[in-house]
Amino acid sequence: MRGLLGGWFGSSSGSSSESKSPTTERPSARRPEPVEPSTNELVFLDPYNEPPPPAPTDLIIATLGIDPDASASPDAAALLELAAKGPDEMIRRLPSAAQTSLALCDDPNLTRGQLAEKLSDDPSLVQSLLRCANSAAYGAGKAPVIGISQAIDRIGMAGTRSLIFSNAIDGVLSRPGGEFDAMASDVWQHMVRTAPLARTLAPLFAVDPDEAFSIALLHDVGKLVIFDRISVLRAKVRRDVKLTPGFTKSLLMDLHETLGAMAAEAWNMGPRASRAIGSHHRRSSDGRPNPLAEVVFLAEALDHAMRRNERFDLRGVLFDGKLKVDQERLRPLLERMAITVR
Repeated sequence: MRGLLGGWFGSSSGSSSESKSPTTERPSARRPEPVEPSTNELVFLDPYNEPPPPAPTDLIIATLGIDPDASASPDAAALLELAAKGPDEMIRRLPSAAQTSLALCDDPNLTRGQLAEKLSDDPSLVQSLLRCANSAAYGAGKAPVIGISQAIDRIGMAGTRSLIFSNAIDGVLSRPGGEFDAMASDVWQHMVRTAPLARTLAPLFAVDPDEAFSIALLHDVGKLVIFDRISVLRAKVRRDVKLTPGFTKSLLMDLHETLGAMAAEAWNMGPRASRAIGSHHRRSSDGRPNPLAEVVFLAEALDHAMRRNERFDLRGVLFDGKLKVDQERLRPLLERMAITVR
């Protein structure tokens, strides 16, 4: 999928579809409506204090296998069989050059100038760093930077690491072919747009802005893993893979969080990244606070509303995501972002 990141923060193309609840969501009584809060935080009356725990990958795959749309999809069974492989077979390894670059970022003995010199050997990475540093998210109202060292100074080490990951993933994951190519491109563009939104919202959740940017930039990587498996199946059957739209949607929505967490672990992104990516739709929980996932949930909802030119359902989003955030600080921020709240 080389080149899909070429439009850093400059594309207005569509994004991935909204998620639906996983098949393992607890059956419950009808969810009460939120009442008018007496403080600045939304009051939740959900019958469960926490979302249900994440479902095992094999359970999700088994449930997808009995989906009515699966029987109507000629290649559903073969694709699910590929998705059931362990991480060593499912998740492609990052190129050695990317692993070296990431190790350089973590080397405390390197100065910023030395790091910039070593990273400058990768023209594609340099282009991404400069484009990101001069984007509206980082460069608004500032003089343009033309050097890689200046770019690293501006976007920070977390931003630099996230761009290395993105470039590596863009290069290593294969195109799915046919109608799925446009879908994969939409996923990339959605993640690119969500990243600066998460960075802006991060202080409201006491999250480091650069870390929020990094997680949001890769939060839907599990969908790209699925598209990569489609490309593998395509090569095996020597034709475009045939799936119904309904099954494709269920496959992406139900499986991408767990595969994204698996990929984050395989690529040594760290446990915080894996937890946030693995539950960013807030439909499952390990029982611990996860502010990074909350930031991504809100940023993703904002991107969907902005892309569709819709008024933003703030109270609905806060309720669905179980987000505890000071609305007196959030609402003016949304106004400055030209987002109309209904």
